[in-house]
Amino acid sequence: MTIEQDRDAYIPGFAYYGDNILLLKATLEQIVRRTREMSSIRLLSLGVGHRFVVKGLLDSLGDRLSRHVIIEGSAEIIDLFNQEMAPPAKLELVQSFFEDFHTDERFDVIEMGFILEHVEDPGLVLQRFKSFLAPGGRMMIAVPNAFSLHRLIGQRAGLMDDLHSLSEADRALGHRRYFDPAQLDALISAAGLDIIGRAGLMLKPFTTGQMDSLQLSDKVREAMDQIGFDLPDICNGLFVEARPCR
Repeated sequence: MTIEQDRDAYIPGFAYYGDNILLLKATLEQIVRRTREMSSIRLLSLGVGHRFVVKGLLDSLGDRLSRHVIIEGSAEIIDLFNQEMAPPAKLELVQSFFEDFHTDERFDVIEMGFILEHVEDPGLVLQRFKSFLAPGGRMMIAVPNAFSLHRLIGQRAGLMDDLHSLSEADRALGHRRYFDPAQLDALISAAGLDIIGRAGLMLKPFTTGQMDSLQLSDKVREAMDQIGFDLPDICNGLFVEARPCR
């Protein structure tokens, strides 16, 4: 996948741009909810992506965010981020592939929202970044769910054979895989992490085109997303909070 293809899939006009923003909005809400009790946060983020979560964390965490390091493999995406905003002094953008990144710093929170479906070896990434957690630190992980309600309905209706199959849109986004809940749990456990919380991201019963045709109000969509937090197994995305095994 070229940088140009990746960029096109992450800007308005891409067919599933709205879905992506809804997923990221729900991810941001979960991270903010789960860090409310923390008075000072050293945060490590994997990837800039749509920049929605990064900007949201800067706004929502405010002065509680004492240090924020973001790892991004694309110099072009880093340049785009720097053009859109002037990063505060506490934010550092590091150009590096995740597999090559190393630091002596330790972080209270490491967030990897919709990253593991892109990388060649997600277990390696989890193992590597677990070592960068401070004592008591936590990982916040989000991935696309193979068992999303709309995919389950599609399979039952005979519209798809394999719940883990990738669409052209997935490939445009650089996805290598879907996760189902059991697969994600097994991957996290194998990396020496305990799951201490989970949530569903974006309750989506129908395809994007079908959802759009319903012309649901923002209040209804927001209500669906709030309900989805308690239904992780069938939401469009899976969110997991984990810490190293004790």
